[in-house]
Amino acid sequence: MPSRLRLTTIAFLLGLALPSTAIAQDSMELVVNIPAGRLDVMRGGERVRSYPVSVGRSRYATPTGSTGLRRMVWNPSWTPPPDAAWARREKHTGPGWHNPMGRVKIHLFGDYYVHGTPVGNERLLGTPASHGCIRMRNRDVMELARMILAADGSPVTGATLDRLAASPRQTREIGMSGRVRARIEYRLAEVAADSVTLHPDVYARAGGLYATHVGDELRRAGTDPAAVLARLGDSRPATPLRLPRTDAAPLPERAPVEPGVAAASAVALRR
Repeated sequence: MPSRLRLTTIAFLLGLALPSTAIAQDSMELVVNIPAGRLDVMRGGERVRSYPVSVGRSRYATPTGSTGLRRMVWNPSWTPPPDAAWARREKHTGPGWHNPMGRVKIHLFGDYYVHGTPVGNERLLGTPASHGCIRMRNRDVMELARMILAADGSPVTGATLDRLAASPRQTREIGMSGRVRARIEYRLAEVAADSVTLHPDVYARAGGLYATHVGDELRRAGTDPAAVLARLGDSRPATPLRLPRTDAAPLPERAPVEPGVAAASAVALRR
């Protein structure tokens, strides 16, 4: 019969293993695909929410990269960056619905943020329109902020967030652990179970080799690019182009994605 010490040790080890497995399965990541103009919320590798966003215009290209999220500000103010030519005539703006940073800004790295935007900019969501940040609808970025704080394990209560949402001029900075990560990518081709979507090369990174880049991306995704490239020819889509998959090994079906709103957020300093 196993000794009490041995049973205690086994239980202790299991107790450590199970929570870490659960955390790994429920990990949350934000993934922004620049050409798609979209931010996806991923849990355990599955997309659970999707938002339209505005990334930077080609002159103010949003950088790619990955980071842990450690800071957000509800109801931020905005001060024009003194060294930015585009902001020379801009003025400091206090918190509220008309603030260029919107109702929430979530720090990524450097001067780049995911943040809300005034309602007049919402028509541009899904297209490059910012000075480098990722803009979203205000209601979307507030929803996203709540999801991030819950996944991060933040002690900030729902009642506190409700008060901040109802008080546009009440500023609150919230620190986070970095458990939730954000990844910004530049992918021209996105593979689904039954289709391939090709996106415009918004920053002209493929040069004259659009088809070559698409073929490489499809091969890395485990998809035969022949049929897609045959349909594409020498053309480059100016808007997203969705093509049916004809390769013999389609990807497994993903869980349905909640129909999402959203929009990109832009930087607190860059707007």
